[in-house]
Amino acid sequence: MLRGYMACSADGYIADAEGGIGFLDAFDGVDFGYDAFYAGIDSLIMGRATFDQVRGFDLPWPYGGKPCHVMTSTDLSDPPEGVSRWTGSLADYATAMRGKTAWVVGGARLQADFIAAGLLDRLTLFVMPLLLGRGVALFPQGDAATSLVLSETQTYDRGVVRLDYRLAGKAADV
Repeated sequence: MLRGYMACSADGYIADAEGGIGFLDAFDGVDFGYDAFYAGIDSLIMGRATFDQVRGFDLPWPYGGKPCHVMTSTDLSDPPEGVSRWTGSLADYATAMRGKTAWVVGGARLQADFIAAGLLDRLTLFVMPLLLGRGVALFPQGDAATSLVLSETQTYDRGVVRLDYRLAGKAADV
C-alpha cells in the first residue's frame, strides 16, 4: 500500500512562500498519532527536493530505522544510513512495495505523480487552522481531477483536522 501523509494550511499550502514549514511550529506538542503511523510503515520514498530540505534542517535524520528511497537521477552524497537512490519508475516502486506499506513523504509533486498514475492508495491530510495566503501548493495546478472517498475524520487540539481518504477505485480496506 502506498500512502500520502502530510500537513497543509486551510488554504491549501504545504510550505510558505520561501518553502519553509515553520508555520507548523505552532502545533508542536499536539499528538497527531505520528508514532503509530510511522510504526506501520515499512519504507519511505521522497523526491530529491524533499530529501534536500530535510537534510537542511540541521537535525538528525528523522526517518531512522526504515529504508528510505530518494527518487532522483543524481547521486546522493553521504546519505544517512538506510537511504538510497531510486532510479526506477513509479510503477516499479509500487511493484517493489507490494505487500508492504510505503509512505510517499512530503513533496506535493511526487504525491501528485503517484496519484495521477493510479498508484497511491490512501491520502491523509492534516489541515492546520491558518491561512498562509501564498506558498507551495498542496498539489500542483493542472493535474487531472481525481476522486477521493472520505474514510475517516478526526479533530485535534488547536483546531487541527485530519482527513483520511482512499482514492476512488481502491479497496475500502486499504
